Amino acid sequence: MLDAAKQHFTRYGFKGTRLDAVAEDAGCAKGALYLEFPDKEALLREVVDEVFRSVRARFDAEVVGLPSPLARLVATLRFAFKMLEVEPIFARLLRDDPELALLRPPPEQAASMPAVRAQVDELAAWVDEGIACGELRQDLDRDALPFVIGLLRHAPMHLPLSAGLIAGERVLAALLDIFAAGLAARPEPGPPRHPAARQSKRANPRRSP
Repeated sequence: MLDAAKQHFTRYGFKGTRLDAVAEDAGCAKGALYLEFPDKEALLREVVDEVFRSVRARFDAEVVGLPSPLARLVATLRFAFKMLEVEPIFARLLRDDPELALLRPPPEQAASMPAVRAQVDELAAWVDEGIACGELRQDLDRDALPFVIGLLRHAPMHLPLSAGLIAGERVLAALLDIFAAGLAARPEPGPPRHPAARQSKRANPRRSP
């Protein structure tokens, strides 16, 4: 039933989805659908919850176990790009779609939601780990980085602007490369060479035999 509902919400949006059509595709009576979900909003919320549970399970399997904190942070952004492609309803949720505004709590409520807080804390902890082990820059703003990733995950939705000029995959690959380089610890500068040694080398250049 939820698979059929997800297909309809993704294809037709909230307003365009009809519960009788969902029930027909799911092979059940409309009355049976209403017994489980009192209205279309309740059905949509359950579909969205199921999508996010599935996405979180995949994230845990593909990203959380990576040994490098830098690799985890970059993989988090790469994973978000992939989910926009494989879960069309996920992309719809990220757009400013007024039909799905009912699913987005006010900002003051979202900030205190346990799932949101846990994800922010997880990413910030990876920053702390990366700084401690020398992988990440010591001056990174660990509190802001989770929200930077949240902003960058929308990047694939702007790719149509580059259509005909450059492949979208190339743009995203470059973004990930720049993101990784911006996080990585900078190598320590080598010891300065003594000025007298440089002057001596200029005064006595090596001559070929």
